[in-house]
Amino acid sequence: MLTVEGCRARQRKLVEALDRLGLAGALITHRSHVQYFTAHRSHAAHAPAAFLDRNGKLTLVAGAEGLSNVAADEIVAYPALKFFTTISDQARQSAAKLAPAIPAGAKLGVDLEGPGALARLAGPDAVDLTSEILRLRKKKDPDELALLRKGIDLCQTIYAYTKSAVKPGLDELELFGELRAIATCAAGGDLEHFGNDFQSNSMAGAPRRRPMLEGELYICDAGPSVGGYFADSCRTFAVDGEGSTAQHKACRTVIACLDHIESLAKPGITGQALYAAAARFLTEAGYNGLVHHLGHGIGLQAHEAPQLNPQYESVLEPGDVITVEPGVYTPELKAGIRLEQNYLVTSSGVERLTTFPLELI
Repeated sequence: MLTVEGCRARQRKLVEALDRLGLAGALITHRSHVQYFTAHRSHAAHAPAAFLDRNGKLTLVAGAEGLSNVAADEIVAYPALKFFTTISDQARQSAAKLAPAIPAGAKLGVDLEGPGALARLAGPDAVDLTSEILRLRKKKDPDELALLRKGIDLCQTIYAYTKSAVKPGLDELELFGELRAIATCAAGGDLEHFGNDFQSNSMAGAPRRRPMLEGELYICDAGPSVGGYFADSCRTFAVDGEGSTAQHKACRTVIACLDHIESLAKPGITGQALYAAAARFLTEAGYNGLVHHLGHGIGLQAHEAPQLNPQYESVLEPGDVITVEPGVYTPELKAGIRLEQNYLVTSSGVERLTTFPLELI
């Protein structure tokens, strides 16, 4: 869980934004943002909500009773279940319980990313606070970083098993099932999200009912979420346990590209500049540049700011947690190499958070 102290600090930052915008309070409607400010991680089917007034009082409405270790001054339960049946109108029931805490006629802010039945409580003239909350989310606090590190450690477990299991004839979907089971047990609970790409002889995609073949490369891009926070890293494995000359050459090139970007990454550099540097490095190495983004931030979403992408404007700042994932793909490689590291941006550069080896075998 996030810590109460961390959540209270984030609440104070949101109150500062309310003062700056001249708002009487903030209605928080998105499930992940409720967690971000209160430490309450609800059931996926529920619709928790919170109201933070300008004096710093937070009222939490949740589909559970007896909550503890949450950053709330008042907790109100709504009937998420009736005789063990999950109700269908979660947001409407939650809104009914939160309504008494909303001051009538006051100018409010609201997180419009959540359910409309909750957002309507703020009134038609409410100010959308989504950009303010996303700005706060960009810099990770210590309790957020602790959850991200747990997810990153889980990726290491996934890759260790993958390395021992991959072989010709292994079915992609069967391996995926084994990986998910191992990761679930290692995490000590169900994983709401697990990852991105689990295919051999392919750039990306969900696992298929298909045996891996000798000479192919298997891209395993794991992204489990622990406590609502997403890790995201990638390793590539030679299905035959050896790899071809071309595959090892491509792997060395991608590792060198990672080292190059790691040396450049620091506060103040733009995501566009890092993307351009990686694309240029791979082109000069004889490959077709960079055919997808170079990376992105991770946190409450698998992809969030800052984006290392030519189509976004973003700047690295201390406290950002980012992925860097250069890749090269050609028919000769069957089908490509993608390697992804995770970094914490510090005051002078980056701290690498991922430790599993990058080599094919």
